[in-house]
Amino acid sequence: MLKYLLALVFLPALLLFNSCGGPAPIPSYVHIDSVGLHTFPSIDGTNSHSIPDAWVYVDDQLIGAFELPATIPVPESGSHTLQIAGGIKENGTSAERQAYPFFTNWSTPVNLVPGTRTVYHPIVEYLASAHPFDWLENFEGIGKSIVDTLGSDAPLIKDSVNPCEGHYCGSAYLVPTIAIPLPHFQCQSATAFPKPPLGLDCYLEINYRCNNKFYVGLINVANSSNIIYVTFNTTDVWKKMYVRLTDVLAGIPVGGSFHVYFGMDADPSVPRPEMHIDNLKLIH
Repeated sequence: MLKYLLALVFLPALLLFNSCGGPAPIPSYVHIDSVGLHTFPSIDGTNSHSIPDAWVYVDDQLIGAFELPATIPVPESGSHTLQIAGGIKENGTSAERQAYPFFTNWSTPVNLVPGTRTVYHPIVEYLASAHPFDWLENFEGIGKSIVDTLGSDAPLIKDSVNPCEGHYCGSAYLVPTIAIPLPHFQCQSATAFPKPPLGLDCYLEINYRCNNKFYVGLINVANSSNIIYVTFNTTDVWKKMYVRLTDVLAGIPVGGSFHVYFGMDADPSVPRPEMHIDNLKLIH
């Protein structure tokens, strides 16, 4: 749980006040069930999201980061500005929770009343500065912006069986044979993307499900080397992940370019390995 962040801000003030012999102040309470996402489909694609946390600010001062739903004590009263940033699990890891840098902060004037609980329904959007996205693929158009690589034992197909949303997703199915008992799959973005300028974050958003682990990485165009970065664990239901590519892009030279690639190696314990991906967004 992330409520320790609040303790770092709020509890020292209480302890200081109590050490002076006064009663503990009564906080105001902000309740947030969830943080929503509003998108403009023509430029943002889907509004599929996974925002498990709210980063809460009052007058630009961080109160804390909170796993939702949460009722948040705020050591303030009267007129203020409440700001909420949508928090993600970076690379799908609970230990790497961050405010997503490509969402706007939701903001509203509030009148905080000690002892009173007020419910808010924040909705964020993508920052205007994040547009246009480097890559937007939902598999609904004619063709696809992904190509199979040499040596892959299966293609990536447009698949209408149980897509994340819409009519299609991208799927790969591996079929072990006597000749190839442990087949391998790999595909890559058809486009090579220029490395973002130094200091800029870069994320890949993806919806996925799979019965066999698969991975995402980068191909350095300069020398065709592969960099495996994040492995996706098996899941029977569609999930959303925000893959932070900023650090791995350090391996791409300044002025260089890269492909995003996906790979899957058949697990001998899985009779028919398969992976499904949808709603790819590359943003910097």
